[in-house]
Amino acid sequence: MNFFKSAVAYADLIKLGHTLFALPFALSALCLAYLSGHSLSCSKIFWVILAFAGARASAMGFNRIVDRDVDALNPRTKNRPSVTGKISIADAKVFTIISIVIFFISAGMINWLCFVLAFPALAVLLGYSYAKRFTFTAHYIVGVALAIAPAGAWIAVADSLSPQILTLSFALLFNIASFDLIYALQDMEFDKSHKLHSIPAKFGRKITLILSGISFVVATICLIATGTLFDLNKFYFICVAIIAVLYAIGEFAICKYGETKTQLVFFYENVAISLLIFIGIVSNIL
Repeated sequence: MNFFKSAVAYADLIKLGHTLFALPFALSALCLAYLSGHSLSCSKIFWVILAFAGARASAMGFNRIVDRDVDALNPRTKNRPSVTGKISIADAKVFTIISIVIFFISAGMINWLCFVLAFPALAVLLGYSYAKRFTFTAHYIVGVALAIAPAGAWIAVADSLSPQILTLSFALLFNIASFDLIYALQDMEFDKSHKLHSIPAKFGRKITLILSGISFVVATICLIATGTLFDLNKFYFICVAIIAVLYAIGEFAICKYGETKTQLVFFYENVAISLLIFIGIVSNIL
């Protein structure tokens, strides 16, 4: 029972469910590499997924350590395991170090280039935790951090980086940034009062929603570009059309009903969109 409680606490610490935001993009990149003529093995898929898990866990663990004092003051985050004591800071540090080691070992097992690039990638992933302390562009920095996943997955299979896959990375960047802007509306007043930098705190709700809408449009364009560059089938473009509709519905829901719909838009739409992209690309293999 104690093991189960600990597992639940650590899953809550790193927001395990949010893995579904970016992991399908990484798997989609593997599929695109396969469609482009590169060989794909079960062992390569395993190490890519493990590297992704290690990178994300280390980033989230580090974020909880760095933000513990701020999280304790925020009514929205005061119940996080790192704040309540379910997971001590010492244990969070051990967890983060283990996650970093897993990330580097997995990257090394893939190929030498992935191992070398793992160092700057980790710097971006961990550096995001400090972003809100000095720049309101933190929403796009987290987008950059997660956009590494598709590019990294491509390099894992192709042993080099192709400009083609960057369209999928940019789609993820603007997708994540858009949803993060919406999510950050919940903390607008808190950020202002505690001198934390965010677009809602600096520019207000209206500008935030305009920027999230623009970012949704850019993400859609990047998805269309991905389908065009890789010559994907009609079903993929149908999935992109559905995603564009979901973007519009999410933006409308927040504009009309406010932050009461944040969880619905942020989590469920995010997951649905990521899975739609993955399904649309996999259909080209099937």
